[in-house]
Amino acid sequence: MFMGVTKLNSNLNEILKKYANNKSLYIIIIIGVVFMLVSGGGQRHEDDTKARVYDIYSDEERLQQILSKIDGVGEVYVMITYYGTTSYDVAFENRQNNSESEQETTKSVESSAIMHNGTPLVKGEVYPKAKGVVIIAEGAENAEVKKAITDAATAALEVASYKVCVLEGKERN
Repeated sequence: MFMGVTKLNSNLNEILKKYANNKSLYIIIIIGVVFMLVSGGGQRHEDDTKARVYDIYSDEERLQQILSKIDGVGEVYVMITYYGTTSYDVAFENRQNNSESEQETTKSVESSAIMHNGTPLVKGEVYPKAKGVVIIAEGAENAEVKKAITDAATAALEVASYKVCVLEGKERN
């Protein structure tokens, strides 16, 4: 094994001696190293390449956790329905094109998405609006508890109270 390393080392030394006076080789190597450092060494981060997806189930779970903390509420089940799906606000750049002919001048605007690592640059996400909510909760037979559940759901999801249906849950044995 040491013989192979020695031979490789001597070959490397010969190559370096051959190009020792070649400044362009050094410049190319330096530019390559700088490019690798700036670009992250060619490694892709998974967060950059994966599209983020809005998880409706996380809303349901978070609302369940909040509602279960209300005094008088036991076990809670939540279902939320939505209008549409998540949409993305993509960044665009506009280029003006002017063309002239003998008879007229034409101006046009060309719009294209700004790309980053092969995917469009997303400025923001527009989450879907809640359409309605069904909540089944132990303790909802009490009018005050039912109103507290409705108030919490309407505030959390920004829906009207008539779009929130709170039903009494039964205890599991």
